[in-house]
Amino acid sequence: MILYIPAALFVVSLLMAYGSAGRRRQAATVGTLAAAAWSLALLVDPASVTWAIGPIGASLLLARPGKRVNSSFEGLTRRIATIAIALLVALLIASRLPVGENPLLLSAVPWFLAALGAAWFTSPIDQPERLQGQVLMVAAVAAVILAAVPAGPVTAGLAGATALMPIAGERWRLPGPFQLPVSLTMLGLAAVAVVVAGLGTSIARIVLFDVSVDVSGAILLASAVLLVAGAALTPIGSEWTALLGVLVVSASAPSLRWAALGALIAVATVLAKEGEHLAWIAFGVLGLTPVLQGVATSTSTSTARVQAVALALGLVLIVLASRVGVIRILVLPTAGFLVMLALTTVTSSNLVRLQWITAIGAVLLVSRMVLAWLIDRSGRPAIVRDQLLFALLLLGISARDALGLGALAAALLLIDLAIVRVEVMPERWSGTAARLVLLARSNWPPAVTFAGASMAVIAALQASLALGVLAALLLAGLQLAPLLDGHALAPSPERPRSPLGWVVPAVSIACGVAPALLLRLLRF
Repeated sequence: MILYIPAALFVVSLLMAYGSAGRRRQAATVGTLAAAAWSLALLVDPASVTWAIGPIGASLLLARPGKRVNSSFEGLTRRIATIAIALLVALLIASRLPVGENPLLLSAVPWFLAALGAAWFTSPIDQPERLQGQVLMVAAVAAVILAAVPAGPVTAGLAGATALMPIAGERWRLPGPFQLPVSLTMLGLAAVAVVVAGLGTSIARIVLFDVSVDVSGAILLASAVLLVAGAALTPIGSEWTALLGVLVVSASAPSLRWAALGALIAVATVLAKEGEHLAWIAFGVLGLTPVLQGVATSTSTSTARVQAVALALGLVLIVLASRVGVIRILVLPTAGFLVMLALTTVTSSNLVRLQWITAIGAVLLVSRMVLAWLIDRSGRPAIVRDQLLFALLLLGISARDALGLGALAAALLLIDLAIVRVEVMPERWSGTAARLVLLARSNWPPAVTFAGASMAVIAALQASLALGVLAALLLAGLQLAPLLDGHALAPSPERPRSPLGWVVPAVSIACGVAPALLLRLLRF
């Protein structure tokens, strides 16, 4: 009977949360987290309750108004329908992905927490409830993965602490005197990571207590890209956000890795809300992959197929969401490198499924651009060049070839899309800085675009003739894109740069003249 107490506590707390306000509402939210922590203690280990410290602290920081907010009948109906559907979906998923031989209602409590967070995020009654929904979603993903893939108490505590990041993203910025030193430090760390990876120095995993961090060549390259993007392009005061991306690609524990990705998406969507729903859906789909791996049996083949499909769908959705803002600058390269690392364990038969899904996603990207232009010709059209590069990026990531050209092409295109092409040349640049920018955006020396797109075509041809033809058509369209992108020459409202304006052209030129170095760094 004791095994059903967490589910009962969650239901009671849920009803209290919907029927109260102020401190009672806050206490009810903490009650749902306590129910999830209790279920983790029964499912895995009592030490796993350290996960609850972070989300409970975040819930206490989110003060609720003392009086209930008035809502219309339509609003109440929408909120009730949203939570009911979310709970039913959570119960269905929990029944399909059981944790051992435990009762369904016990293993479903973390999924119920995710459903509650999704409902509050989708149909919030006010901004604090929306932020609370993001906190619960990040915390719930960590709890679900901890139930499927157990970790030590320190790792569980860190995974839970990522639930504080949505609040930090909305309320905290680096003080002015620290912004430039932090940016320069991040650039220095990126340079060190590239040098260490380039030297091929063999470094084992770094372990502290039960927290393990990988530092292989590909992970060091991904970390360097994210550090440069965070230092040079994120909104002023939010440079620290890039450290979440570094944690995503380097953490060994799935619970910490995927919870950090959710925290990164939460911070990115706080800074720029365009594409946030697609990004969260992609996070939910990608977050299923470690759970599927944790509950899979040695004889299960359908689980491996679903994992490959989830990786492909999540990647396509992330690309669809990555049009502007921090989602493009940090979330896109983080998710791209994460999927590239995950592809090393995908079998050849499942890789074919993944490749066809990404090919459909590439066609969808181009079709969406054309349809948007046909429907509304008066609006600002999408940049053709960027959409074609996004499509080539999908093909490059999925084309896992023996020479590693697909991974190299994907890395170059991620650098191009996330760093090099985010900003147009500011008019205040002159002299050497302006000439560097012009050189970086030309095709001599072969810059990121040319090298990445060409290698994506070669890698796609090695995967299959159909993918190769599609990639070749995209590359041909890329040559004509400047004829259609005249509107993109106008200045865009991006982050104003000052001392770090030289970073983007330097990165572009370095990647253009030294693709062989990146190929060495990408050795898994």
